[in-house]
Amino acid sequence: MISTRTKEVFLAAGSVLVCLLLGEAAARLFLPRPIRADHSAIVEAAEIRKPGNRKTFQSLHRPDPKIGWVLNSDSMQYRNRLVDAQGALQYDVVYSVSGGRRKTSLAPMSGPELVTAGCSFTFGHGLNDQDTWPWLLQERLSDYRVVNAGCMGYGTDQALLAAEREVQQHSTGATAVVFGFGDFQIERNRCTQGWMATVYPFSKPLFAVRSGEVEYEHQVRFWDGGIAARYSNLFGRLANTLANNAYGIPSHDEARELTATLLTSFARRFQALGVRFAVVVLPYFADNSPQTRADRQFVIARLQAAGIPTLQLAFPRNPDGGLSVRDFMVSKIDRHPNRRYNLLLTDQLRPFLQSVGILAQR
Repeated sequence: MISTRTKEVFLAAGSVLVCLLLGEAAARLFLPRPIRADHSAIVEAAEIRKPGNRKTFQSLHRPDPKIGWVLNSDSMQYRNRLVDAQGALQYDVVYSVSGGRRKTSLAPMSGPELVTAGCSFTFGHGLNDQDTWPWLLQERLSDYRVVNAGCMGYGTDQALLAAEREVQQHSTGATAVVFGFGDFQIERNRCTQGWMATVYPFSKPLFAVRSGEVEYEHQVRFWDGGIAARYSNLFGRLANTLANNAYGIPSHDEARELTATLLTSFARRFQALGVRFAVVVLPYFADNSPQTRADRQFVIARLQAAGIPTLQLAFPRNPDGGLSVRDFMVSKIDRHPNRRYNLLLTDQLRPFLQSVGILAQR
């Protein structure tokens, strides 16, 4: 006969199983889908990490222990192809990278170094080299050496760290840093699991505000959660929540304060290195909601209060206040800036930099 203790064990196990099944059903019915990293990226990363596996992949990015990821340091041309949901080719472009930076000229340039920093808007996602705004700025500034320190997916924190590294490596030649700011970077600075899944397997730095300055906390990674989280909505949501809590992810309002403090703190750090700092606020598709306008004005007010030169670009807009996808975006399915956008940007940026004394008057 089955002992009483054995019956209790089976009853407890069955109760746990029923609770898990009910929890899974509730998670699928009432909770948003959990955040999961791309499975192919997880498999590839696991293969690379295996001891003795020297297999390498030609990638635009490589890991960096401080910034999270940076451009590949090898001189290379990286082909980027974008297709729509039906498999039709939308565009096919080449990114020319050398020394961990995207090229801004066919020939080496001389003169004081002007560092342009930011995310994919500055790097030039979906654009040929000659259509990015750092390249177009270089064409207008033959007496300077424009460096494109932008990188895909960067938050404000990473972009500023990359610019600071560039300045420190060439401290005798850098004259200014021009930062391309988009208020969408505020959410990136939070380092939520929702964002980290998009950049898997890389990590990202998380900063905090301490006594009006920014302080590095730690690197944040995406928690895969193992096989249970990959197939269970309940365990997937649990893994997301535990990771965000463990890392101390700030709220949106806290991240907005962090973003403004990042910009003002790094402005002082650049000043200590003898380098000027200016910000250009980048318009983007769907940047006209009440939340985005409030975020943008909050950061701009802080920049102006700190005396940081700030350019707010004047772009033609639709009657609803939004940017025209046809006129200013690469394509309908990829709404990064196109060449026309970047021409308007540089047409306004050059006189602005002259007016604030970063560029010599002519």
